Amino acid sequence: MELRLGTHDETGKPMVEAWLDGKFMASIYVHEDGVRIVSEHLDGVEHGATFPPSVVIRFSK
Repeated sequence: MELRLGTHDETGKPMVEAWLDGKFMASIYVHEDGVRIVSEHLDGVEHGATFPPSVVIRFSK
């Protein structure tokens, strides 16, 4: 997985793009309630039993 900095087309604000094997997987950007992840490839969320709490976002190809 590779993370690249980008700019949101509509807002002009910074965002992060997630790429896997040269294929665009997701947009990650600040949302009024936290962080928003937008992807056609979302395949699940795993909540980590860690401290501090964490999540793992899975993507399908």
